[in-house]
Amino acid sequence: MDARPIRFALAALAGTLVLTMSVAAGQEPPTAASGEGLPDGPGKDAVVKVCGLCHQPTRAASVRLTREGWQGVVQDMVKRGAKGSEEDLARVLEYLTTNFLGDAPRPINVNSAPQIDLESVIGLLRSEARALIAYREKNGPCTAVDDLKKVPGVDFKKIEAAKDRIVCF
Repeated sequence: MDARPIRFALAALAGTLVLTMSVAAGQEPPTAASGEGLPDGPGKDAVVKVCGLCHQPTRAASVRLTREGWQGVVQDMVKRGAKGSEEDLARVLEYLTTNFLGDAPRPINVNSAPQIDLESVIGLLRSEARALIAYREKNGPCTAVDDLKKVPGVDFKKIEAAKDRIVCF
């Protein structure tokens, strides 16, 4: 299983939590990370500025997404607290799309996916999708696809077969 998108998302979430907790505690947010290791090009400075407050911007170097996938990641990060002007966010998107473009569609997040996506993308039965949703509501979000082995009433073989289209963040 390619866990790079999961690690990227978890690192971003962890960074957001650190940022949120330090600001809530009245501390200065962490300083921007270095862009060392990222390809030079237009928008690199925006990636370091916007993304570097929460995590190492080089995390993007291990992920390849379509433009729509990167748009979703940028939107998710903004929802999680990433700050940047519309211009900065557009530059981040262009940089990521130019330097880390992939062919695969954006995977679904099993922590927030609606039942229909669990059925159509992963191939779960209605009862299995309901069981997964009930489990995540009771136990909280998963942090790795292997956590889904614990979900009673779900055939993990289906999860395993669709693992390249699933993330947990």
